[in-house]
Amino acid sequence: MFEIDQRSRIPIYEQIKNQLLLYIRMGVYKANEQLPSIRAVSQQTGINVNTVKRAFADLEAEGVIYSLVGRGCFVSQDAVENTSIADKALKEIEPEIRSMKSKGVDKKSLISMIERIYSEDD
Repeated sequence: MFEIDQRSRIPIYEQIKNQLLLYIRMGVYKANEQLPSIRAVSQQTGINVNTVKRAFADLEAEGVIYSLVGRGCFVSQDAVENTSIADKALKEIEPEIRSMKSKGVDKKSLISMIERIYSEDD
């Protein structure tokens, strides 16, 4: 279920986090539904338990998931509507877009790339 790209510049814990967010948005995991255990994700991906734990901890800190002692992690009731992650992502990418602009990347090229990336999800 999880695909890790070892060659990606995106840290592994971020890849896991992003995939979990995608699965939640797509409805694979619904509100209050239990997620796979950290150990199960670790075994399935071959990734260190601590790396997977970091991804889950980040999602919990952002209010996307919650944990119950001895029971595991579950999707928060308002996980899909949670805009804090999207807001944070927009703030993180703004300096990159400004850098692209200063390097001569035109608006049409950027919009074209964004449309291509978003169409891959469809």
